[in-house]
Amino acid sequence: MTLAIGIIVFLTGLSIGSFLNVVILRIDNLQSILTERSQCPKCKKIINWYDLIPFLSFMLLKAKCRFCNEKISWQYPIVEVGTAFLFLFLFLTLGLSWGLVFYVIVFSLLTVLFVYDLKTETVPEVLVWIALGLAVLGGWYYGHFGLSSMLLGALIGGGPLALLVYVSKERWMGVGDIKIGLILGVLCGYPRSVVAMFSAFVIGSVVGIIYLLLTDKKVSQKGLKKSLPFAPFIILATLIGITYGDRILHWYLGFLS
Repeated sequence: MTLAIGIIVFLTGLSIGSFLNVVILRIDNLQSILTERSQCPKCKKIINWYDLIPFLSFMLLKAKCRFCNEKISWQYPIVEVGTAFLFLFLFLTLGLSWGLVFYVIVFSLLTVLFVYDLKTETVPEVLVWIALGLAVLGGWYYGHFGLSSMLLGALIGGGPLALLVYVSKERWMGVGDIKIGLILGVLCGYPRSVVAMFSAFVIGSVVGIIYLLLTDKKVSQKGLKKSLPFAPFIILATLIGITYGDRILHWYLGFLS
């Protein structure tokens, strides 16, 4: 039974991931999602339904448009498969419940923010505010947090980032990162937000160092201006905080005692 539900959840994630790719592509004109069919960005040919099957069509077409042989971005299968595994992970961690549905919706929005920030180093305001609104409702209803826990979590999630934005005059962080940090804090609450924010900085630092080494960048003022966007690390840390925050915190406190 669990295996069957897991397969359904995975396939649902593939389908939702395909839709999220459309949202990412048309974020500046969301209405077109309902009014316009998908087309090749190169030759403008309408894409047939059998070429829109998540992941499978990409593989069968060998990553090329059927009409003009233009290469199809690897973003599409990566987002589709990534969303599928995300849904499966949430199912295995949270179980089948209305809470799972809520977190699937929230992390679908965060996936769009994740990819969009990687591509453009900006975050779309409308989706940020929708995600923050859902985070407040979900933190209270599904997270069972009190108002003080959410406020303290928001302070932990957004406060350090706001300080970095102010000190660096937006050279190190952007205002969008503060809003994503608020989402982290409200979704995780206190004290899980402490684990989540610590995770965000650790993951961001490790990936940043690896990025510098692989690209052979010098740690100079010029190199720092081309830093990696931080919102994806905050979003990944939010997932860690929600699913494993309590366990990590208990392990740490037990290690200290």
